[in-house]
Amino acid sequence: MRYTNQIEPVRKALIIGSPGTEGVDYLYSASTDVTNITNHLLSSRGGKWKDNEIQVLWNPGIAELAAIIENIIADYLFVYYAGHGYENTIGERKICLCDADVSDFFLLNNSPRQLIVIDACREKEYPAISGIPEEEEWLPFDGYYPEREAFDNYILQSPVGKKIIHATKSGFASWEDKKGKGGVFTTNLILSTRKIQCNDLYAPISIEQSIWKARKMIKQAGDEQEPEIVYSIGNLQVPFAVYVKSEAKTVYSNPSNYNKPRTMPRREPSNSGALTFGLLLIGIALIANNSD
Repeated sequence: MRYTNQIEPVRKALIIGSPGTEGVDYLYSASTDVTNITNHLLSSRGGKWKDNEIQVLWNPGIAELAAIIENIIADYLFVYYAGHGYENTIGERKICLCDADVSDFFLLNNSPRQLIVIDACREKEYPAISGIPEEEEWLPFDGYYPEREAFDNYILQSPVGKKIIHATKSGFASWEDKKGKGGVFTTNLILSTRKIQCNDLYAPISIEQSIWKARKMIKQAGDEQEPEIVYSIGNLQVPFAVYVKSEAKTVYSNPSNYNKPRTMPRREPSNSGALTFGLLLIGIALIANNSD
């Protein structure tokens, strides 16, 4: 897939880690979430974002974040938040910055296409959250990547729209992975992009597909946490990921052969037998002559 003279859309990502202050409520695994979601964007599945398209904020204050949100306008803006959160008595969803608690609507701006993903609790208590397994290896952007071009094309094709995703439903906590890999939601959201199968290479994987798969994986693990879309306006169709076909691995029936190199039997030409016999006769003649 290559689009001739395609206009490159402006894409921006804002990754926010807000673990709180050092102490009982500090979320050490929030840094894992921030790293893993960043690596997802840089990866083939995430659309091969460039380093200069991604901005990471660590424990920002309200003034700093407000200034960035106001000025980071793009054709497509992805915002991710890992940190403390809760829902107040009148049902407003809040995220906690280092100096203020703000509504999740605070993260919206004038970008025509915007996806906000929040890994935070929706209860007043603050149990720990965050986390993720290692993402695939990625390389710095140094040339043409079909995954990136496909993702750009999906941005250009998408109608305008905005969505806000939360890691859990109202009244529930957002838990961290028991193995210390980060938030249960973020971990499974990224893992879902590896589990979803598509027929076409670089096919779009929507945020709805990823949430559905992540919810199923979380439930199978025995957790009641249910991620959901809490706000949607317009018809945003920019995918969360693109499908990348995994290379098939060779499977050996005999364990003793695991470390043996794969070999291909050499195919001889159809007249190789006659040629070999002729060479043998010439050799015998030469030996006879030398013996004389």
